[in-house]
Amino acid sequence: MRLSIGTGIVLMAIGGVLAFAVRVPAEIDRYVSVIDVGLILIWTGILVLLTQVWLHRPRRPRRSRVPAYASYATDEHDVHHPGYAGQTRQLPTIRGGR
Repeated sequence: MRLSIGTGIVLMAIGGVLAFAVRVPAEIDRYVSVIDVGLILIWTGILVLLTQVWLHRPRRPRRSRVPAYASYATDEHDVHHPGYAGQTRQLPTIRGGR
């Protein structure tokens, strides 16, 4: 059986009705405490609800194992790539040399 958030809410609702809104005859109350059954259903519904919220929480983003500079190393401008015969360009500097 698959549990869901809706299952937890239904269990809490049925438990609340049994615990607080149903008057049972004394003959049934001798064998089963309907209030206790209702409270058990309420707590079970809360447990199911919390479990489903915990299981469906957003995951933390995973760290990328690719170095930050990997996006700049394309084959057309990579001087270490076999067969590169292009010109390297001078990178801008802070000093602004001429």
